[in-house]
This record gives sequence, structure tokens and C-alpha cells, in this order.
Amino acid sequence: MSDYHAFPLSWRQKLSAHLALARISNAPTVVTNTLVGATLAGAYGLQFQTVLVTLAMAMFYTAGMYLNDLLDYAIDCRERPERPLPSGRLTRSTAASVVVALFIVGSLLLLNVGARPFAGGLVLIFLIIFYDAWHKSNALSPLLMALCRAAVYVIAFFAFSSHITPILFFAGSLLILYVVGLTSIAKAERSPLTMRMGVLASLFLPASYLFVHVSPLTLVLTLIFLFWVIYSLTFVFRPVKKQIGRAVGQFIAGIALFDALVLAVAGSLVGMGLALLAFIVTLFLQQYVKGT
Repeated sequence: MSDYHAFPLSWRQKLSAHLALARISNAPTVVTNTLVGATLAGAYGLQFQTVLVTLAMAMFYTAGMYLNDLLDYAIDCRERPERPLPSGRLTRSTAASVVVALFIVGSLLLLNVGARPFAGGLVLIFLIIFYDAWHKSNALSPLLMALCRAAVYVIAFFAFSSHITPILFFAGSLLILYVVGLTSIAKAERSPLTMRMGVLASLFLPASYLFVHVSPLTLVLTLIFLFWVIYSLTFVFRPVKKQIGRAVGQFIAGIALFDALVLAVAGSLVGMGLALLAFIVTLFLQQYVKGT
């Protein structure tokens, strides 16, 4: 333990600890996931229901990040003593209170939207808890993480429609593959990197969404996405001083690029613009709050 308890923390230090625990830098990609789900259901623009679901999904994401550190407390005390909980900048009781409050408020927001989003939210809470409690030794943890992301698509979709469509299934499947890939690479931060071709392929497959509707705009977005994946992989395959953490952070930001492609194909130029902005904001915030 550090000596943080030796003196009272300023409000800025406490805020910094909360932001680090929440990994707030990645939150913009949760917003773009929500926009995709709503748009694929036919809800264009920032409708009130979309805003409510976005807030709920951001709360669930944040709760999951707090819970992750809570359940990894013993490991972090040994390996990452600078994290907010081991360092004493925040107490575990405070973190637990935040988790419960965010799950409850987020669920109430979804209940206000409708029964189906609320039910989807309960499933997502289960997935988050299951992942956080069992991700260290679970070979299927990348899939659990991916299902959490895809659930955001589905919950936002259910806010406006009750029937899963083929295009939602296709977009969600590609998102799952991408997140499985980046999460598999993230696990290499703790073990020797043994990259499989399937993991690499899963990172590139989202580009196939281009074929839903080929246009100059969607082609450009696809090329940007592919360039970003290749650029991020260079930090994984460096002969010396691999920067896997940085690569994973960049892959997470890349979720917003995929969302921009899906929104462009759906004809939502405003949504596409917001997704591209979220990509930039995520990278900017990652300079101050680590995304992994």
C-alpha cells in the first residue's frame, strides 16, 4: 500500500482516481454502439429514447470498469499498486457503492424506455458481472466481453423495434469478432504472445460490412478502418518493446470507426460524424486516462 492515506486528497485527486477507475477514455465508443443500435432500428438523430439508452449504457460500462478493479483488487495490489484501489486513493466500499448505484440508475432509465430494453439491460448486467468475476482464467472471456458490446447494439435496437433484423445480426456479429480479437490481444499483456491467424482475421473482418452498400464514402471509411487496424498491429509485432497496451487502446478506439461505417451505410451522416468525433475524443482521452 502507498502512503496516500497519510494526507487528505484534494477533489482533483479524487476525480482523477474516479476517472482512472472508470477508464472514462473508452466511454465514447459505448455512445457510438448505442447510436448504431438505434439507427439500425430506424431511429435517426438524437431522439429522447436514444439519449436515455446512451446514458444507461455509459453507466453500465462505468459500473463494469469499477467492478473489474474491485474483483481484481488482490492481483492489482501485487502487480499494479498504482491503481486507485490498491494505492488507497479510493476505498473499495466507495467503488462498490458506485457499482450498485450505476447499475440501479441505468436499469431505471431503461425501464423508462421500455420492457425489452430493461430486460436486455438485466442480461447485460449478468454478462458484465460474469466477465469481471471470471475473466482471468476463463478462455472464453474474450467472447464474454464481445457479447457485452453486442448487447449495447441490441438494447438500443429494442428501444425502437421488437424484431431482430438480419442487418443488426450481421453488424453485431462483426462487432463480436472484432472485440474477441482485441480482447485476445489484451490478454497477451499478461502472457507470452502467441498470435493465431483467426485472431488477426477477426480484426479485419468488420471491413466486410462495406459490401452491404458500396459507395465512395463507405469505401473511404473502410480503408480508414483497415489502415487503423494495420497501424495498431505494428505495436503488437514490434521486434523489441512491444506496446500491447497501446495497441489495445487503439483497437478499442477503432470500434468507433466500425460504427461510423455502419452508420454511413445506414444513411445517417450525422451519426457517422459523431462516431468519427468519438474516435478522435477516445484517442485524446487515452493520453490522460489509460484505456486498458
